Amino acid sequence: MRQPVTNYVLLATAHDRERRCAGQVSVVTIQSRSRGSLLGVAIGDALGAPFEGAARVSPEDIEKPLPESRELRFTDDTHMTIGVAQSLIECRGFDGAHMARVFANNYQAEPWRGYGSGPPRIFDAILNGAPWDVPASQLFGGAGSFGNGAAMRVAPVALYARGDLLRVAELARQTARITHAHQLGMEGAAIQACAVALLLESDAGAELCPTEFLAALRGYVPSAPYRAALDKIERLLPNASAETVARVIGNDITALAAVPAALCCFLRHPDSFAEAVRFAISLGGDTDTIASMTGALSGARLGEQAIPPAWRKRVESADLLRDLADHLLRVSIDDEA
Repeated sequence: MRQPVTNYVLLATAHDRERRCAGQVSVVTIQSRSRGSLLGVAIGDALGAPFEGAARVSPEDIEKPLPESRELRFTDDTHMTIGVAQSLIECRGFDGAHMARVFANNYQAEPWRGYGSGPPRIFDAILNGAPWDVPASQLFGGAGSFGNGAAMRVAPVALYARGDLLRVAELARQTARITHAHQLGMEGAAIQACAVALLLESDAGAELCPTEFLAALRGYVPSAPYRAALDKIERLLPNASAETVARVIGNDITALAAVPAALCCFLRHPDSFAEAVRFAISLGGDTDTIASMTGALSGARLGEQAIPPAWRKRVESADLLRDLADHLLRVSIDDEA
């Protein structure tokens, strides 16, 4: 892996000048947002993990299990996000066999992260010589998984391929195939990645309009079920309660519920990282994953500085996540040159 980017002012100067002339977001802003997105993955994951499976979570309960001295420990959601980033950086793009091995090796090193039963079976098959895209396609009677596991880890794809949403969507589907071969699982990953990519490049000086954001996202959502889910989000905004979001959109482990739920939580509180993540956790259900994806979205819009300092300082592996974000940005800039 490359060395971390230690002097970003020098790296960004020429690219910032070009972007400003074109009316685009500066590279320094993209850096903060990239870091914010990966930190957001881990923080939402860690904050949501204690409540996974709860029917409801009150806002007061969210901070209760977090004494000042406790590290915010993430689960498999962030662990696999790190794996996606590591492989994209090392290979300077997608290599299915390499990414699958990174997943498997990371799992073997830390199997206690909370992995479900499916991924370890896939990792074992891959380490025993199976092609990277075969084991997942054999699960669930050959239909593949339509869970949210591919979407929860996809933020690095947006950081790497930002600026070309068709490329973002295709790359997200490729990374999903390692563990989630069902169309709905792959499509969920593509939608989450495109949403992060759109937010990375959004105008920081303008208020985010949920209607316009969802309209832009629909251009990369080919499937009818997800289009219907985006329509539900638009009908629920701006004031739907957590109970209503959970009932109408869902809060379970399927990608078709979790990805739209995360989008709705972010758009419910587009200007506050803390409120968006707390709202995601208050939905109950798959709290760690929905809050993790919400954190990725909010961090990509608001940047690292918008994350409460207490959370930034306490989240596990914060320096590693920043370094990975910087590496992905450096690779994407090199590719633009």
